[in-house]
Amino acid sequence: MNRIPSVSRRRNGAAGEEEEEAPPDPAALARWARAFCIIRFDLERGQLVEACFPQGALDAAGLDRLVAFSSFPDSMSHHLPRHRSSVHDSLFSFRVPDPSPSVSLAGSRRRFLYGFVFNRQRQDERLPRGGEQKSVVILSHAPYSSLFRLLLQILGPLCFDIGPSALSMVASHVAAWPAPATGRPMELPIGSAALRVHLPPTADDPGPPPALLPANPSVPYGLFHDADLFAAFRGLLLHLWTLWELMVIGEPVLVVAPSPPQCSEAVAGLVSLVAPLSYSVDFRPYFTIHDPDFARLNALAEGEVFPPMVLGVTNLFFLKSLKSIPNVVSVGSPNPNWQILPESSQWVANHRDQGTGSMVHLGGSSLTNSQSISFLRLAC
Repeated sequence: MNRIPSVSRRRNGAAGEEEEEAPPDPAALARWARAFCIIRFDLERGQLVEACFPQGALDAAGLDRLVAFSSFPDSMSHHLPRHRSSVHDSLFSFRVPDPSPSVSLAGSRRRFLYGFVFNRQRQDERLPRGGEQKSVVILSHAPYSSLFRLLLQILGPLCFDIGPSALSMVASHVAAWPAPATGRPMELPIGSAALRVHLPPTADDPGPPPALLPANPSVPYGLFHDADLFAAFRGLLLHLWTLWELMVIGEPVLVVAPSPPQCSEAVAGLVSLVAPLSYSVDFRPYFTIHDPDFARLNALAEGEVFPPMVLGVTNLFFLKSLKSIPNVVSVGSPNPNWQILPESSQWVANHRDQGTGSMVHLGGSSLTNSQSISFLRLAC
């Protein structure tokens, strides 16, 4: 998509007559998305939900706070040019438990919400603390990353151009889409453009498992089939078979990266390795200390078995707080201020002495100096 298409409100009425805005049908909208949100970072109050459509979509206990904290990087991007004023946009995703009472009462199967984020960081020395940031978020029960990434490239800039009214405007187009259909291409109109996508099966939905192989082998199949493995694991391509084995047997894996886009893309790439099999292990493309499961995982004593999970993180604090996780993978190009634990660090030495794993350095002779860093610590 070379340019942002024009998007206007969908309206009712015959030609020549006064038209009224057509409110999106809630049931039709829910087939695709639960909420469209704008989250801003307030210098005094922290992350705040500035706008949400439909209203009340984040009213479940703690959901607004969880979404707000999951929608921002841990720090302002260090890739911003050192100019008087500059803008940095990024796309990433997260996955969190759905705390809605209706979901909790529906059965013992845990359901999740996928968040797809368009984050804009603006660096300006004239602003307090030298910058500001805001995120536009699409929440959905479906892992339609290829679709929502395209949609965010329209919705994100539109929100910064015209404000919160863009949320209901785009929602009216989404509600007019036909019901999702997996296993075949769909063309979904949005303003003057059409989004052409292949939808993966929804692993979180109850029901019979999908067919092992798609009817048309040329159609992409499986979760995150659009993930760029070669970009995410360019320093670990020779280890993809090992990573595939870990995913197939449900081993816990911690993915460490300098930024949310890099860690969420790497987690998506790991999940995509098992296609066309369904992946039933819990995974979090961007995991923060505000996740409701962090306290439980942090409380695991040394020697306790870590639950089968794949966690993507950017905060190196997790290397200490989640010490019992046996497999650690680091990907991505580090920011200048991103501290990597060198091979001689106490953390690595302790784990080697205990015989819990090994460290393989790739992409450079020095972890702290290489521009493309990757390492593995895999349980033996």
